[in-house]
Amino acid sequence: MDISLLRKVMDDNGIIFSFSGTISQELLMSIVETIKKELENVGTQNKIKDSIFIVAIEQMQNIMSYAKDKQEYENNKYSSSGIFVVGFDNVKAKFFVASSNKVKHEDKIKVQTKLDKINSLDTKEQRKFLRELLRSGDLTHSRGAGVGFVEMAKRSSEPLEYNFLEFNDDDYFELKVYIG
Repeated sequence: MDISLLRKVMDDNGIIFSFSGTISQELLMSIVETIKKELENVGTQNKIKDSIFIVAIEQMQNIMSYAKDKQEYENNKYSSSGIFVVGFDNVKAKFFVASSNKVKHEDKIKVQTKLDKINSLDTKEQRKFLRELLRSGDLTHSRGAGVGFVEMAKRSSEPLEYNFLEFNDDDYFELKVYIG
């Protein structure tokens, strides 16, 4: 592999931070600290920085908890492989947080339905929907109330971008959130 080609792709796409591999809770905290330092170095506004942190944490928790290959390593702690990046889109003049991980084939429709509903709501409706989810407990599971996508959408400056890809007989879920 030509690592300089990878560097060029990252530079051309405004990647500030990238990670590919197994994400665990301990690693998540280290990644967040690294991103924080990078954003402080470029003078990012606190509101934007806070939104990037929340979206980054939600995306990495999604990878850890819902990836097809998740592994439990302690009581209710998971790790899973995935790709995670933070960058700046010069054309849109906005930061973005993006991730990709393997998903179970049967989860595709469930996730797509959630994201389409969330994307159809304006900010006020998203806040109301979030309150309803938290009160009802309808989406409650062992890892939270299922509100991560709504939290990301509230902080996003655009609808959540997502895609499902099939590669080497596996299904991959990609999510990109713009902040700015």
